[in-house]
Amino acid sequence: MPRVLKLVKQKLNGNEGSWLTYHLGDDEVGSWLFHPEGTSYTGRWADGREATCFSGIPEEPGCVVLYFAPHQGGWVAAWRHTPWTGITVDLSRPVTRRGDVWGFVDLELDLWHLPDDDTPSGTDPRPRLSRHGRTVGIADDDELDDAVSSEWLTPAEAARTRDEARRVANLILDGVHPFTQATWERFEQAIDRRLPAPQQPQRSL
Repeated sequence: MPRVLKLVKQKLNGNEGSWLTYHLGDDEVGSWLFHPEGTSYTGRWADGREATCFSGIPEEPGCVVLYFAPHQGGWVAAWRHTPWTGITVDLSRPVTRRGDVWGFVDLELDLWHLPDDDTPSGTDPRPRLSRHGRTVGIADDDELDDAVSSEWLTPAEAARTRDEARRVANLILDGVHPFTQATWERFEQAIDRRLPAPQQPQRSL
């Protein structure tokens, strides 16, 4: 059975979410993580409130997700089939790896890529980049500006985040690792393993 990690996503406003995921392994660029349907997600607000639902999507049974966290760089990518087949990328501060707890601070800006995207030009107001028959959308750029206005991050960090978003978008558009067909095959292989929803290992006293 693969190693179980706790992944923690922190928001700049003090909210956070956490869930368990399997560590499938590493390559020279980053780490591969995966959780099946039925995985629990816990959201915590800055004021101390807490709620639990399913991971991937809140409704039962959630959904399978394959994650990639680079060894260097500020982003975390996710592959999924529900509610649509596509890739999303959270721009973030670099992932921290402390034992079985890994975490990242979400910097609001997101990327998305739908392999079979056939949305007519002009019907989606979000900015897009296109090349080689692929399209990458950019979401929540305004929320990055709001974070600067709230002094949750500096203008310099916001500029670096936009530069990183363009760099990752180019990886997707050019089909560069980890954004290759081989990753979709890795995703299907992980699903075929039929792993149970991950549980926190019991610590002996």
